[in-house]
Amino acid sequence: MKIQLADLRRAVNALFDHLERTGRTELDVTEDFYWNIPEKHLYSVYTPPPESELTMGQLSDDWNEVEKIASGQRPPTAYALVWLSSILRIIGSKLIS
Repeated sequence: MKIQLADLRRAVNALFDHLERTGRTELDVTEDFYWNIPEKHLYSVYTPPPESELTMGQLSDDWNEVEKIASGQRPPTAYALVWLSSILRIIGSKLIS
């Protein structure tokens, strides 16, 4: 599978436009901690990860790092997409539209 960044950008813009059209301009996230599966196990779906290798992530930490990028306090890096993905996942899981 190849993903063109231009296509991804259009999809993201369409999704955010949809949220705004439905009146959502702010999102209340009440959860904070989540389970994190190490990358080496994340896509090995036929072999469950050992419980000892599960770690915890924190949405508030992820959002703090994303906000720093948005405000220019921190330069953007590709890894920041991982932080952003945790935020997008909770939003997508909680909103029904």
